[in-house]
Amino acid sequence: MNQWRFLIAWMLTALLGLAVAAWVFPHAFEFYPRDWSITRQQAVEIARARFSELGEAVENPYVVAELTDNIALEKLLHESSATVDPEALRASPLGDRTAGWRVTVYEPGAPPNQWTYRASLSLGGKLNSLELRVPPEAAGESPDPTAVRRRTDEFLDRAGFDLAGFDEPTLRRTDRLARTDLSFQYRDRQALLGEEIPYGVEVTFAGDRLTGFRPWMENPGQRELVRSLQPITLLTNAWFLVPYLLFPWAAFFFLRRYHAGEIGVRRGMQVFGVVFVAGALTLFLTAKSATEGQYLGGLGRALVPWAWGFQIAVLWFSALGLIAALSWSVGEARCRERWGQKLAAFDALFQCRWSNATVGRSALRGLAAATAGAALLLVVLVALRPLGVWSGLSLMFGPWWHHVSWSGITLILFTVGVGLYAELFAWLFLLPFAVRHLGLRWGALAVAVFVAVVFWPPLLPNPAGWFLVFGLVRAGALVVLFLRYDLLTTLLAGIGSTMLLAALPFLLADHPFLQLQGALPLVAVALPLLVSIRHLRSDREFIYRYDDVPAHVRRIAERERQRVELETARRIQSSILPELPPQIAGVEIAYCYLPATEVGGDFYDVLALEDGRLAVAVGDVAGHGVSSGLIMAMAKSALALQVTVNPEVDEVFGTLNRLVYQSARLRLLTTLCYVLVDRRKHELTYASAGHIAPYRIEAGGRVEGLISSSYPLGVRADLDLYSRTMPLAVGDRLFLFSDGVVEARREDTDELFGFERLAESLKRHAAEDPAGLRDGVLGDLRQFAGTGPREDDQTIVVLRIP
Repeated sequence: MNQWRFLIAWMLTALLGLAVAAWVFPHAFEFYPRDWSITRQQAVEIARARFSELGEAVENPYVVAELTDNIALEKLLHESSATVDPEALRASPLGDRTAGWRVTVYEPGAPPNQWTYRASLSLGGKLNSLELRVPPEAAGESPDPTAVRRRTDEFLDRAGFDLAGFDEPTLRRTDRLARTDLSFQYRDRQALLGEEIPYGVEVTFAGDRLTGFRPWMENPGQRELVRSLQPITLLTNAWFLVPYLLFPWAAFFFLRRYHAGEIGVRRGMQVFGVVFVAGALTLFLTAKSATEGQYLGGLGRALVPWAWGFQIAVLWFSALGLIAALSWSVGEARCRERWGQKLAAFDALFQCRWSNATVGRSALRGLAAATAGAALLLVVLVALRPLGVWSGLSLMFGPWWHHVSWSGITLILFTVGVGLYAELFAWLFLLPFAVRHLGLRWGALAVAVFVAVVFWPPLLPNPAGWFLVFGLVRAGALVVLFLRYDLLTTLLAGIGSTMLLAALPFLLADHPFLQLQGALPLVAVALPLLVSIRHLRSDREFIYRYDDVPAHVRRIAERERQRVELETARRIQSSILPELPPQIAGVEIAYCYLPATEVGGDFYDVLALEDGRLAVAVGDVAGHGVSSGLIMAMAKSALALQVTVNPEVDEVFGTLNRLVYQSARLRLLTTLCYVLVDRRKHELTYASAGHIAPYRIEAGGRVEGLISSSYPLGVRADLDLYSRTMPLAVGDRLFLFSDGVVEARREDTDELFGFERLAESLKRHAAEDPAGLRDGVLGDLRQFAGTGPREDDQTIVVLRIP
């Protein structure tokens, strides 16, 4: 019973929405041509038949037929409808000029601005203009105004004009280089727009040659009228720039998650392919008409569509496709964490796995929401009419899809391509991000406002500021659909409502072929339901499972994980190794620590004891990396603890040896040089467990290498230690270091820096203070080793006895 209620409720919603939209549409668009009865091909046939009245036919012509609009005239009629019966305005010639067909004929190879014939027709087939272009420099016979006037009346009579409805014409002359042009302006006696705005028809002559007729109007407020429409023009132009602003945002989050191994590119590239192919096919079908009036350098009219179409496909639809692909990849990763099932129906549709109730339910909800959404926008438009809000039908006729015979096909392609880009970014990329950071209520509100501002509704109202109302109505409804249901429902609702609003003029036309063009988009929106309808009441569900991380992305993720672990270990090690001051207990100190990798095995410390002595240690765990760093951290911590308990040499080495022997099962060799400096007695006690003994540099410059040796820590359970005590003089310096200093290699050779070079370097810089001595040795070391990477950690600690 619940399944039946679900089906009946949503199907009734879909039918009711379609019925309301069809009924409200003529009320929302007062000046919609109610007698649209000719197709594009019929308009071309009518126009070409009438061109013979002006001259000879063009051989092998390049013919362009397009739907045109006049939003300025439509706005003027809306303003006039407050004082004039709208029905009278619709029935007048003015009502036929808000939208119609325009047919233009070019000579083969002609430039875009040099057409030969041009005609405009109402959607009902009435001829509104018929023109022959004669170049301004062409010569002509001097016209006889009386004879020309007689020909003018005859021409208008043949064109179907009732001359009784016009005042006597006004003659105007235009002198050109080789001829004089005449025009006769016939003013319409109805004067529906008032005496201050005359309008009618104008017949033109180039010399004594008839060049056709066209509508004319003299509106003193035309400049203000056009200025009032500028916000709409700016909005529509800005719409083409939005993808370039969104792309860096989407790419930033994509790269972060891609390198983290959380997302793949397979499904994203499929989405890109759908958007790009849909856009490219749209351009292929519509470029000829959509480029009317455009100039691209010196290209002829026949070449402009190819050049323009290639540019738009590469520069614009590629951007849309990339944003859609990135939005899917990033948004899928975000939704996977908490909203994975919202992607199930859409993913099943992409995989052509339609035989389940998951797709059927989402498709039915999406279709119903699409018709209801279109009806809702139209109802809002009608409700705001008393406030002076209106939307031009010309804005719906402006897009490219209306310029071809099979407008239904191009409408589907264009709306799917653009719709996937906008809807995936809004609901899959942006909404989960906002909800996660702002919470459900504020995140949903923020996204609705963003979408209303950036992705404008299919109905752009005038005044333009009202577009926020329409945008919030549409965006709010789609936010609710996504949060309540799933992605496929939301996509079908958003894309489907746009399709339906654009298809309604065709559905309400009087010609069966035009009605077919209006029905095709509805079939496209209903297609997911049609392919899964027999499974609506089944128990078969599609469970979403993510499997779009390819092997190379997993490898990237593993390397990134290792990098993060190493970076974490490096930070931990940096926090363990001390930052030594320039002086401790009166002893000057200089030091440096240069790890070979992110995590090194060397360690050092200088500790002031309560009895005034100074404990100094430099150690080295074999190798470098995480394992060496762990042993180093353990030994360094144990050293600091033991020194506070008993700093004597034997006790320190005994404790550290037992710790390393019992804990380091891999038997990583750990060496240690430990020194106790008693500055009051001027005495030094030191020992080394497998580590290089330090150097003593006397105040006079003599360099002495101290001697001490034992096994490294942890080799045996008991350590045989040989410690030594020796006197120190004022100004003596101690140089403690790790084996990475003497084992540094010359670049691209096996030659080592060695002890001799180190001793020479110490002699050379013996007169320096501890920091100068350290820097001098490091400079000699860099000069020897070159710019190659270090093979081992390098640690230096220098002390000067006061």
